[in-house]
Amino acid sequence: MDAREFFINPADYALPTRDELVAYRLWDNHFHGFADSPRPHEKYEHNNFYVERMGIERSIAQEVGGTLDKPFEAAPFEAEILKILERDKHKLSGRTPVHPAFPEKSCEKVKKWIRNGPCIAIKYAGSDVGPTCDHPNNDPIMRLADEIGCHVYIHTWLKVGGSPRLPGGGNGKGESTPMQVAILAKRFPNVPIVCGHTGGDWELGTRMVRPCENVLMEYAGSDPHSGMVENGIRVIGADRLVWGGHGPSRSYATEIGKVLDADISRADRMKVFGGNLRRISATMFRKKGMNLEL
Repeated sequence: MDAREFFINPADYALPTRDELVAYRLWDNHFHGFADSPRPHEKYEHNNFYVERMGIERSIAQEVGGTLDKPFEAAPFEAEILKILERDKHKLSGRTPVHPAFPEKSCEKVKKWIRNGPCIAIKYAGSDVGPTCDHPNNDPIMRLADEIGCHVYIHTWLKVGGSPRLPGGGNGKGESTPMQVAILAKRFPNVPIVCGHTGGDWELGTRMVRPCENVLMEYAGSDPHSGMVENGIRVIGADRLVWGGHGPSRSYATEIGKVLDADISRADRMKVFGGNLRRISATMFRKKGMNLEL
C-alpha cells in the first residue's frame, strides 16, 4: 500500500490532508528510527511508511554512532545505518549521543560523527550514572559544539520525588532538568540548545529556561495537553519552540495534534513544525555542502 493512500478522506472529518501536512514542512526533531532493535535498519524501513504517510519532510535520528545507553560502542549494523543516512540524506539526519562522564571520548565522537561525519548535532540522553548537563565535565563538549557550529539536544524531565518531594527530585542520577539546562546555557550563550520534552512539565519547564534565549523547548514525547503550545509562545515566544514525533514509540497524529490544536497563527505553526529547527541546523547543513531552504 502506498503511504499516500488513505481509507478515508481526512478533510471529511475536519482533519488535515497529507498535502496540507506537507505544506507545513514538518521536521521531526525526535526520531528513534534506529533504537533498541537487533535489526535497526528494518525498524527504520518499517517506520518510514508512517513518516511518508504524515508528510514529514525530514527526521532527526537520535542514535547514530552509538546507542543511547552505550554511546561509545559501535551499534549493531552500523554500516547499514551509514548507508541509509547517505541514501536518504534528502530526508534524514542524525545526532550522535555523548556522555558527560567521559568528556574526552565525547569530544572524539563529536569530531568523528559531526565535524567529519554525517551527523548534524549532539544528543545528551541522561544516564543513570551521571553527571547532569550542568556539571563542568560538559564544558569541553560545549566548547567544541560552539566551535563546530552544531546545536545540542538534551533529554530533560521533572520527575516528582525525593524528600521533600519536588519536581526533579525523582530524576535519575544523570537525568537533567530544565533548570540545569538553563545553568549550562548561561555558560554557552552562543550554542543553540534544545530542551527535550519541555521537561515533561511544560508549565514549569518553559518558565525555567525563559531567560536563556539560546534554549528552545521541544514538544515531543510528553503527554499531550491543550494549551501547552500556546503557553510556550506566551512565555518564551514562537521562535524558541520545536516539534518532534518521537516515533515509533509515540503516535505521529498525537504529536502533530499538539501544534494543530493550538490557537496560533499559521506562521507560528510553521516555525514550530520545522522553521526553528531548520534555522539552528543551517550552519551544519551549509558546512556539509547541503542546500537548505529555510
